[in-house]
Order: sequence, then structure tokens, then C-alpha cells
Amino acid sequence: MVSAGVPHQTSSPAAEFRLEVGESKIRKFQKKPQVAAVAELVWNGLDANATRVDVHLNRSEMGAVTEIVVRDNGHGMTVKHARTAFHDYGTTWKADRTQTHDEERILHGHNGEGRLYALALGDTFTWHSTATEGETLVGVRILGSLDQPTVWRVEGAAPEDEQPGTTVRIAVPENKNLRGLEAEDASANLTAKLAFYLRAYPQVRVTFDGKPLDPDEILACDPVDLALDLPDSYADDQPQPVVTFVEWSRRLSDRAMLICNADGLALYAYGQEWSDSIVSFTPYLRSARFNALSTDDLHMLPMTEEPLLAAAEKAIRAHLGMRSRQISAEVVRQLKNEGLYPYPDTPVSGAQAVERQTFDVVVTVARTALPEKGTPRRLSVDLIRSALESNPGDLHAILEKVLALGEDDRRHLKTLLDGTSLPHVIGAATTVTNRLDFINGLRKIFADKLLRSELREVDQLHPMIAKNLWLFGEDWSMASCEVGLTNVLKAHLEDMLGPDAVLEHELHKVTKPNGRDGRVDILLFRSRRDDASTERIIVELKRPTVKVGRKELKQITDYARAIVEDPQYKGVDCKWRFYLVTYEWADEIRRDIRQMGRPEGLADDQPEYEVWVKSWGELLGAAEQKLLFFQKQLNYEATDERVVQHLRETYAHYLPDSLTED
Repeated sequence: MVSAGVPHQTSSPAAEFRLEVGESKIRKFQKKPQVAAVAELVWNGLDANATRVDVHLNRSEMGAVTEIVVRDNGHGMTVKHARTAFHDYGTTWKADRTQTHDEERILHGHNGEGRLYALALGDTFTWHSTATEGETLVGVRILGSLDQPTVWRVEGAAPEDEQPGTTVRIAVPENKNLRGLEAEDASANLTAKLAFYLRAYPQVRVTFDGKPLDPDEILACDPVDLALDLPDSYADDQPQPVVTFVEWSRRLSDRAMLICNADGLALYAYGQEWSDSIVSFTPYLRSARFNALSTDDLHMLPMTEEPLLAAAEKAIRAHLGMRSRQISAEVVRQLKNEGLYPYPDTPVSGAQAVERQTFDVVVTVARTALPEKGTPRRLSVDLIRSALESNPGDLHAILEKVLALGEDDRRHLKTLLDGTSLPHVIGAATTVTNRLDFINGLRKIFADKLLRSELREVDQLHPMIAKNLWLFGEDWSMASCEVGLTNVLKAHLEDMLGPDAVLEHELHKVTKPNGRDGRVDILLFRSRRDDASTERIIVELKRPTVKVGRKELKQITDYARAIVEDPQYKGVDCKWRFYLVTYEWADEIRRDIRQMGRPEGLADDQPEYEVWVKSWGELLGAAEQKLLFFQKQLNYEATDERVVQHLRETYAHYLPDSLTED
């Protein structure tokens, strides 16, 4: 094969392309998690049929990372291919394919966005690729920068290597924090994202900072597929959606559920981090429904695939609880067999029962830090028991200084044990604290003009409220979507509530061409039933620009009556609750929602239905009042730092930009 230099002045003149999409949309890639950004660059190499991809972190004499280099031995790009790939946002040769060029391996990318993840890692970017044209090696160079993220320059260049492949170089500015890539578990987190692929294709080798990535090295046991309890609308899905639960032998800092295509290739990290002090795991939600989704589509999953996500989370919680109990039982059984368990089978008092349950939790979390045998192991167990019996304040010092338990494990244990001892009380206290943090976090957003103006109803406020329906009553926290209800709600929607009202599962249709979401009134709906009754809740979230008056109250009341009189539900034993939630209501409806003998906000009270009007302040205040007793018992104080941290940790995907920045 002949290597041919390509003088771009004659045969391949440089071309500069400007992406026809808003710069703000491109800059969103700056905020992508760093490990996820590296994973996307690795996927680009694997999709080019590379059998080896190496990620290098080049450091200065002082140890700071100055450059990230991703090198692969894939088929590379010619000038023509590079111009096609970098010309438009969202274009890619992979769009209409499911396998690599030689049909040997499945493709990961389909959206033409992978290269943009480089913006999360540095400020200038260079791709140098070598490919074959006939029997000749040719080269191409692509240049981009953070200063002009929509502008890309493609030019011919002499091949850098004697074999096809691509090298990506990312310059890291001095003030860039690469905590995600320099963390001790960075390679393990990257391995988790590539695990299914690396196990399916053992001939592929990926290294990170000199370390080969091997999923089998960090697997604690064989992965388990969890069956999902799904509505009938998923019955024809082939293959059926499934959550693959993978346990790791070490703790990973990336613990979100990974949305995957049917083959298990990770596309997107969804929702809050799964935090457990006993089991380190990654849940992979696998479905053919995700095979060709864009990044925007993935962001809209809480609205388009809510039943699937809810079923996945339910299955994960159930399996996680079972595994935690199994692991704890095995640890206790082993200590008993060794003669080291310090409690009798039957507690002599209630206090000892509490102490024993707490001991079981602590020793299970600390199981990997305990010495394996002999006097040191016995001493460690005795120290834990003594601390719980006489001075619990010493416990964390013992775990840190004697057992050298990792900081992450100690933090999870502290969260588990703080303020209570019994596991079920721990769960209740955590729930109450999280709810108070959420209430005060929303108050902070609504009270700040900048945050309120940035908050988008469609993909930020709505998902947060949908996850916290306890705001409308505790019984709604476990309510579910009802597929059959959709058609009836939709049939009366525009006639009664106007063209700006949209059902929650159709919110993806209101995104404007520039990527921003339109301002609409959002209807979310849930149902719950038991052997004795059925109840349904319909919540309309009004736009901040609408001050609710007689017109809006009449609309929701007429809508309620139309629904309960619909032939599908007329005469059915069911109680409906309609909520109109607004930033502000007009004084002209005060008498309607402040009637003697009725709770505040109840505007229409009929045997089949109720219509409520609530401002955000009233809704949050009522929810907080119900938690007041627990708040006093927990000595809870809503500091600004606390509520912001809770929102960032739990709802990072749904926050206004100003609240995600330090």
C-alpha cells in the first residue's frame, strides 16, 4: 500500500462548515459527564471497526492533564467522508445501518453527535485520520474549538500512520477540572458503559490511561435479567424490554440507570443516581424502542416512555432489596460460623434488637474492609459492637482509621444510619428529608426571577412533579399511568381547555425547531385502585404567564364534567380529582375556592369528582404541613446549600442552567 501526502492547496482545499443549529444547543455538550464524553469518542472508533482503542491522558511535569488523546485502528476517514460527517449536525453514515462496514459488529451511534462530546473535555480539538482509497493511504485533518463550537474546518493532510485509523487530540486548558477522568474509579466507570460490547467482542481491546478495560475483572457475579411488569401496549415488543442488573466487586461513582438499545449498548444515563450502601451495581434498561433515538428523544423519555421507566425502577428496587438482604444474611451467617457474631439468636431486649439490626447493616457495608481471619478480624468485629453499645459517635472513626473503609462507603453508611437505627425508620426519615428538600428547592426556584424564567415546564418542571405526586396526597406516590385513559382525555382536550393544553406523553411534539420547548399547559394523569375503589387524578400545570381566573376555572370544571360523563366512564364507580396548579390565581375566583365548609382550593365537589385550584405556594405549604411533626423529630433545617445539593444530586437533568453551576 502506498502512502500519499495530500497537499490541500491543490487536490483537497480546506473547507469550513458551520453547523445549522443554534450555538446554545451545541454548547450543551460542554456539560456532558466526562466519562460519558470519553465513551462516545471510544464508540466512534469501535463503530469504525477498530479492534483497539487507546485513551491517553498526557500530563505536565506537575501531573496536570494537558491533553487527551483517543487513538483507534479503525477504517479511518477520507476527505470526502470527513466533509460529509462534519458538514451538518446530526448527519452520519451510520444512520441507516445496524452493523459495521464488514457486518461483523453492531453499531452504537446513529445520531451524528458523538464528536460533539469532545466539548466536555477541552477547548481545541483535532481529528487526524488515515484511510485507504484504492491501494493508497490518504489523510484528513478536522479542526474545531470551543470558541466557535459550530464551526469545523476539514482539510487534506499527509497520513500520520502507515495503517488506517483515527487520532483525536483534545487540548485541556489550565483551569479545566477533569475530576471525572482522574478519579480512582474512572476506568471502572468507563468499563461499565462498554461492558456489554467488550463481553460480546473479546477480540476488541480498549485501554484507559494505560489500563486495559476488562468487565470480568470487576464483575461480582453473573448479570441478571429482570422481567418487567408492563402495560399491554408493550406486549408486541420483540425482544421484550428488560433490565440487566450487573453487580460490581468495587464501588463505582457513576450509578445512574443506563438506557441501552436491544443489544445492550449504552446510549444515555437516565435519572438520579442509584445509591446503595451494600450493593454496587449498574442497571441497564434494554429495549428495541431505544435503537434509533436522538439525544433530544432520549431527554424526552420521561414523557414518551414513562410506563417503561417506572416498571424498570420498580424491578430494580425489588431486586436491590432482595440482594441487600441476601448479602447481609450471608455476612451474618459467616460470622456465626466463625464464632464471631456477638449477639444471641433471640434478642434479650428491644434495645438489643435495635442494636443488632444496626450491627448487621454496619458489618455488611464494612464486609470488604474486615480482615479476613484471625485476631484482627475478631478485634474489628468487637470494636464495631462496642461502639454501637456504648459510644456510637466512635463508629465512623473506627471504620475510617481501623478498617480503612473507603470514603464513599462511609458516606453511604452515614446516610443510612444518621438520626435513627431501625432500617424501616431509616427509610422513613430519608423519605421525609428528601421531600422537605424538594419542597424547599422548588420554593427557591419559584422565588428567584432568573431561575423561574429559565425553568422549562415541558422537560424540567413536569418530570420533577411527575416523580413527586405525593404533593397531592400520599396515596398518589405509588400511582401508575393508565393507557386506556389517554384517548378519553385527548378527545375533550382542545374543546374544553384550548389549543395550548397538551397531555404529558405528547410533550415531545411541542419542541420548537431551535431546540427550545414551547410554553404550554401540561396535563399529567395517574390512577390507583384496590379491591374497594378506583381513583384518578388529573393535574393541569398552567404556564407562568397565565393568571388563573373565571375563564380557566370554568374550563377545568367543564373538562371534568365532560370526562365523567363520557360513555366510557359514565356510571363507573370511580372518584376523579382535577387539580389546576398555577403560579397565581386572580381575586375574582377567591369566593369559588374559599367556600365555607370546604377545604381551601376546592371549587367543585361532586359525588364523582372534585375540582381544585392551588397556587404553587399553597400546594407546597400544605405538603410541608403534613411533614411538620417529622421535621421537628429529625431536627431538620432547610439551608440553601442543603436544598441546592439535593436538587443537583436528584434532579440534575431537570434544573435551570443557573442552578447547575457553582
